[in-house]
Amino acid sequence: EYQRVIAYWNEHLNALTIKTPDKTFNNMINGWYLYQVYVARLYAKSSFYQVGGATGFRDQLQDVMSLLYTNPSYARSQIIKHANHQFVDGDVLHWWHEELMFGSRTKFADDYLWLIYVIHEYIKITGDKDILDEHVSFVSGASLRDDEMERGINYTYTSNQESISNHLKLMINRTTSLMGKHNLPLMMAGDWNDGMNKVGHKGKGESVWMAFFLYDILSKTKYIFADDFELHKLINEKQKKLEDAIKDSWDDKWYLRAYFDNGNPMGSSNNDQCQIDLLSQSWSIIEGIVDDDKRESLIESVERKLVDKKAGIIKLLNPPFENPINNPGYISDYLPGIRENGAQYTHASMWYILALLKIGEHDKAYEYYQMINPANRDIDTYKTEPYVIAADIYSNHNFYGQGGWTWYTGSASWAYKIAIEEIMGFKKEGNIVYIKPKFPSSWEYAELDYKYINTNYHFIIHRNSDSKIELTDDQKDHNIVVGG
Repeated sequence: EYQRVIAYWNEHLNALTIKTPDKTFNNMINGWYLYQVYVARLYAKSSFYQVGGATGFRDQLQDVMSLLYTNPSYARSQIIKHANHQFVDGDVLHWWHEELMFGSRTKFADDYLWLIYVIHEYIKITGDKDILDEHVSFVSGASLRDDEMERGINYTYTSNQESISNHLKLMINRTTSLMGKHNLPLMMAGDWNDGMNKVGHKGKGESVWMAFFLYDILSKTKYIFADDFELHKLINEKQKKLEDAIKDSWDDKWYLRAYFDNGNPMGSSNNDQCQIDLLSQSWSIIEGIVDDDKRESLIESVERKLVDKKAGIIKLLNPPFENPINNPGYISDYLPGIRENGAQYTHASMWYILALLKIGEHDKAYEYYQMINPANRDIDTYKTEPYVIAADIYSNHNFYGQGGWTWYTGSASWAYKIAIEEIMGFKKEGNIVYIKPKFPSSWEYAELDYKYINTNYHFIIHRNSDSKIELTDDQKDHNIVVGG
């Protein structure tokens, strides 16, 4: 039985492995991050700190992105399951317990859009467009009142089914109709940051981050529905309005985070709390929307206000909330410098690292990637497992540099994805692999082993590589030198 356990994890974790000059980088990518995704996020859906066991709509979708190279069938089934938990109105269950047929119906702004994001990644990497033709049911349950943002409900599945492509179009129709007076998406019950659940709970607050995210989702929708030119025309109009709204969200040196229901801005230099938030800055770069001058300004601001090299953290926002005039939600119930309230929220830190890689700041991005790597931290300060990435690391002076929730965090999947696709530069589209690494300057080359169906590929990747390689499942061993 012990040997069967070893064989099981070898199959799940060793289909893609790397060898670089950095041992701690290798250790986390070759097993630990992916193991964390499987056991905590997908199997248990729980950890020592969060013993819930529910499936989260946005959570487990992001998790399976790390499986797209090595276990795409699992990702496919997870995607279909999530599509099956959408209401006919376009919204979805924020989380659910399938055994109890009980879940949380909410007005979160971003939840359902992650299905579009992940399906785009799935189709691009696997080439499997047939998933769009899969027919799945909806869920049915009590509706929310106009003044109600969330409620636990019992639900059932409908007898009628629609194709997943129609499920996605329902989502696009819903989100593009929920816009505020600044032409930004309404925040409603909250966006990616659940703790900001009071910013727009009266139906008027808006999310600047959601504007960047929605812009990206609309681009991905055009890719998914490549032949629907009428939809493309509508999307182009929506994106133009978003671009204009984003320009108006610039606050001297960086982008705002949101507008409260009363119209007051969050994430402004005029605020005494949450003057700057990492999300808007990172996604403006990821989307390539920010111009060069503004990008230089916001990066300087992030480095000065959010990056704390002494503690080895990148803060989510700064300064923390403490008895705020405008109530952002339960985020302010945390002590300053704990969890989302001004600590490092590692999920968001990974997006900042991704942003740096996008603009060629390879050395800085790798420095921060390894700064966050749990294997590199001082265990007497960190006080959590050195082989498991933590959801948060505290900046509070009483717990300075101490790790928070481990195991159950979506940052494990993003850490893996960014390492493989961006740092190693290994991107697959169907049976084609594109290799263009973003190594730190200290690396001349690295190695990557990939099992494509039943065929083993060994790549030696040099730092100047920029290659396109066709994969074939001929069950032979292939040794390929790229660049050099």
